[in-house]
Amino acid sequence: MRTRSLPATVLFLTLAASSACRKAGNAPDSPSHDSPAALTDRDFAGVRAADSAFAASANAGNVDGVVAVYAANAALLPPNLPPQKGHSAIRSFWGGFLDAYTVRFELESDTIEGRGDLAYNMGHYRFTAVPKAKANPGVADEGKFLEVLKRQPDGTWKYVVDMYSSNLAPQH
Repeated sequence: MRTRSLPATVLFLTLAASSACRKAGNAPDSPSHDSPAALTDRDFAGVRAADSAFAASANAGNVDGVVAVYAANAALLPPNLPPQKGHSAIRSFWGGFLDAYTVRFELESDTIEGRGDLAYNMGHYRFTAVPKAKANPGVADEGKFLEVLKRQPDGTWKYVVDMYSSNLAPQH
């Protein structure tokens, strides 16, 4: 009968126990079989429809339509301001802007990706804002945006996070 040394036996038992505890399919290099499905053509169209609804509503001065594109618990992350969280804060932000200006937004997606009921949309924008009161200066801007969207139970996509920033140098 052959005997093993104590260190070799401990090493063997440790390796055997650790490989027995690992679940199949959880190896670092193996793909997960339960990962969410890739976005469909309908999903991509739904993400683009959210941007179209935002631009159409903003261009019409319709704050209710703008807010409807956001999920109830969404966060708007405008530059140089704290996050605007929830419909009330988002309504206040966009309502103040749309009350002061007649706007023309143009949005274009550069990348849309996602899985399951989450997607992100990265793109660029241009807008002009003509003051409704002569005392206010006009605004023109171009920049980039990043949106995180979630598919709703009715199949529509809504912003859960919306962030944008200008490509233009700050005006002093």
